[in-house]
Amino acid sequence: MDPRLIPGRVAPMNRTTNSCPIVLACDEGYAMPLATTMRSIVEANAGHWPTPFYVLSDGFRKKTMQRVMDSLPEGSACVEWLTVSLEPFRGMVTIAHISAMTYARFLLSDLLPPTVHRVLYLDADLLVLGDLEPLCNTPLDECCIGAVTDHGLDSLVKRRDSKCAGMPQVRDYFNAGVLLIDLDRWREARIGEKAMQYLIEHPHTPFCDQDALNAVLDGAWKQLDSTWNFQRHLHTRLRELTAEDRPKIVHFITAAKPWNPEIPNLNAAFYDAFRQRTRFARTPGSNARDAFRKLWFVLKRLLKRQALVQTVWAHAHRRKWL
Repeated sequence: MDPRLIPGRVAPMNRTTNSCPIVLACDEGYAMPLATTMRSIVEANAGHWPTPFYVLSDGFRKKTMQRVMDSLPEGSACVEWLTVSLEPFRGMVTIAHISAMTYARFLLSDLLPPTVHRVLYLDADLLVLGDLEPLCNTPLDECCIGAVTDHGLDSLVKRRDSKCAGMPQVRDYFNAGVLLIDLDRWREARIGEKAMQYLIEHPHTPFCDQDALNAVLDGAWKQLDSTWNFQRHLHTRLRELTAEDRPKIVHFITAAKPWNPEIPNLNAAFYDAFRQRTRFARTPGSNARDAFRKLWFVLKRLLKRQALVQTVWAHAHRRKWL
């Protein structure tokens, strides 16, 4: 048996398929979000079972792989785990809340068989709430990828805001968490290699692999509707939206993840409803640990604020302002 295939509730990938498989990439520390994302995908796409997945991973134990796969309903998916060496990316930086596994997508040309011509790449920090078939069948009009504008960063890039110093000055700046990829064009244009070269030449670019892909694909990507990569989760209560108004894909960008107890999130309970249907469901013990982490985080902020007040107070007295 191929050691990358873990027997269980889901079947291995049919390598001759011409469908549009879904590609995700993460390390073991992201196993819970990975399982939750995959669960949301198969639930929203029950009419297309089994859903084909490639999971790019590094250092996953078989026990954890099995736990992820057992989080999916029987017959809902076919999954192939591809082990990725991060050696080519040694020394490349990432943002604090992003794993180095995000670079694995640069290797898609080498990792996926030539019979796969189109893939949908998804980050593991999102929920799929709608049928993905319309997205997967979207014409790319001879572009290499389809993506959604990064609403926060694109406007800053366009007005050359100082917060975007070091970012590529592109025509339009996309978010790389949802990418519909024409793999034939990706291979032909050597996108992965060019992106790696960009990072070598620009080691301090602030948004790492996303900056590199934007620089390499400037003007060569098709803009998709924002419903396929909804990024305003910090200001929108998803639970209050009707099924018709909900976006198809919600992307929990920034460090304010809905499972992070240290940072308040409007959609923590909404996210937990999906998580509870996986083998990573919260338990009384994990709830207690998260409550302690939240309390400790609040306490640290209060202590830091008090220390700042004391410092200002002492300085004012020394200056005889008070």
